Amino acid sequence: MPFLIFIFLCMSFTSYMGGVFWVKAENSLPQNGAYACIRTDGVFFYATASEQDGLFCLPPTYYVRLLDYSPTFCKVEYQTDGTHTKRLVGYVKTEQLTFVPYVPNRPYLTCIFDVEYKIEDGVKTEDGFLTQITMTCAYYGDYNVGSTTYCYVLREGEFGYVPKPDGLYLTENTEYAEYLSTLAPSSEDSTAPKTKNNTPAQVAILIALCLLVPLLAALILKPKSNHDPE
Repeated sequence: MPFLIFIFLCMSFTSYMGGVFWVKAENSLPQNGAYACIRTDGVFFYATASEQDGLFCLPPTYYVRLLDYSPTFCKVEYQTDGTHTKRLVGYVKTEQLTFVPYVPNRPYLTCIFDVEYKIEDGVKTEDGFLTQITMTCAYYGDYNVGSTTYCYVLREGEFGYVPKPDGLYLTENTEYAEYLSTLAPSSEDSTAPKTKNNTPAQVAILIALCLLVPLLAALILKPKSNHDPE
């Protein structure tokens, strides 16, 4: 009898803990609207959920916004609609994303620069205009072809590639580094004794054990009757 009671309690606790772990696993998946930081070089932004459709490498330290989660490729958006920019929807490998529990103040890199196009010095068109034009581009990321680096840009409302200008300066986003610094324990906390808080599941098992031990002791140690039947 005591053994059966013990087995029943163990099974109940196992079932309860399985439910707790399942809920935690479900809640741990990133939700649509969450932001993910790009922490390394070489993280591609893909046009489709395929490695064959890489458009450009996202700038490190900046973010993408989750539209749909999957274990392999996440559907995300990068940039917003603005004067020189346009919202871009695509895919990033899930393993290369670091999801964060906050909304960054500056999730996307804004880098606007001009590109000049010209044929030859001194050459003019028939109507008298010089064959030279300056176009404003919004930077999205790099794309390497051999030893040459191109920029994926929005130019005149269209996406395309231009040679990366020499000296193009890209600022770094420090929000993720600042977030990590808030998680590091202070020197005062490191010297203080650490206390461990019990979870509800741990409290439940402790209570069950406290109730079980006296019951088992009473059943196992109950003396046998020495009286003979009449």
